[in-house]
Amino acid sequence: MNNAIKKVANKFRLMGKKIADVTDLSATKNDRPIVVTFTGGMGAQVISAAIYFLLRDEGRKVYADLSYFEKASHVAVEGNAGDVSHWDWQLQSFGLFPESFENLPNLRRSEYKVIQDGEKKTALGIEALSMASIKKYFPEDESLADILPQEVIPSYLCIHVRRGDYVNVASYLVDDEMFIELANKVAGLVGSVVIVSDSAISDSFRSAICNIFEKSIFLDKVDAVTAHRVMRNARILICSNSQFSLIAALLNRRALVLLPKKWFSDKYQKLAAPINELCSFQILN
Repeated sequence: MNNAIKKVANKFRLMGKKIADVTDLSATKNDRPIVVTFTGGMGAQVISAAIYFLLRDEGRKVYADLSYFEKASHVAVEGNAGDVSHWDWQLQSFGLFPESFENLPNLRRSEYKVIQDGEKKTALGIEALSMASIKKYFPEDESLADILPQEVIPSYLCIHVRRGDYVNVASYLVDDEMFIELANKVAGLVGSVVIVSDSAISDSFRSAICNIFEKSIFLDKVDAVTAHRVMRNARILICSNSQFSLIAALLNRRALVLLPKKWFSDKYQKLAAPINELCSFQILN
């Protein structure tokens, strides 16, 4: 079993989870190929790509199931319950395109193993993105002069407020008051804050943040690539409970990262186990 898969398997053992479909990825002679499904926005796509590269570089026969992108894209309307966005390919900023991956050939389902969305895929993606050999596939763009004032770039706090279409389907949202509380706790470490959001930021939130920092910049309704660049170069990063936040945190090489303890409603909170395993410390309320 390769080291990354072994680490994930061991974590699931310690948590008392079923690990058969994780350890089953270990290479054996005449083993079936593995198919990694690609779905969702940038965060989910990075996790899928990282797993694909991990297995490929370990010498496994691995394919990408890109059928998700055969459907036309759709941006959901915030507040329209149940309306879910269907995203286009979002990895081109890393120099990755659909043709960068070997697409699933015409095989019967019994002829391959599938890594689908879920707790174990998240765990394997986290492990992959902790490796320098995998991070190299997602190069960092440190030039922020086209986005932020020069005096802010050296050291700033970034807060990712996930709203937009997410409010239609999320089982739990980190509320504005929690972001404001955390901003107050770290305000003495940096003088500038950049708020990144995929939807309009309320006047009350703007006012509260502006009262805390010398310089406050609000990038609401910003595109995924721009948001990712800002988050990945932050000195302190406060994440929302989204995969987009998670991958920016994993790829940020210098930030003090604050991750939510709660990612889902109580009914689904166990799905966050691989994420909570990342944390050595937690913020005292």
